[in-house]
Amino acid sequence: MKNKYLKYSLVILSVIGMLLSVYLWNVQLQGEGLSIPCTTDGGCELVLTSKWSKIFGVPMSVFGFFYYAFMALLTFQMVFIKNKLIEKLTLLGIVWGIVFSVYLRYLEFVKIGTHCIWCWGSVMVILLMAIIFSIATNGEKDTKI
Repeated sequence: MKNKYLKYSLVILSVIGMLLSVYLWNVQLQGEGLSIPCTTDGGCELVLTSKWSKIFGVPMSVFGFFYYAFMALLTFQMVFIKNKLIEKLTLLGIVWGIVFSVYLRYLEFVKIGTHCIWCWGSVMVILLMAIIFSIATNGEKDTKI
């Protein structure tokens, strides 16, 4: 039963990640002169308006939203379906999130020269998901593929 609650918390974290992404997406749609509560040095504004804040003209927060939506779908299925493929896809998604977050932090600190606390919120969500996933799937019996 403990594992079921842990898996529910993965769904909740995914939804929190979606909400963070929607908030940042909305802020980016406002354009120049962003009014976002952030650090005193205006790091969030610099990060969200930098040339690295978009891929092919699409804000990173849009990709974040769809990433977290996909993770919500996977983790929701994990609650009700014991399936190794779903667990492996969830693990792959978490690993991808960590790797991509490390890349984005590199851009923040090295290329842009500042940081965004809202973006770090996303990092915390992914790291918590990794820890909880590890605990929730540790020691479970083999399941069908």
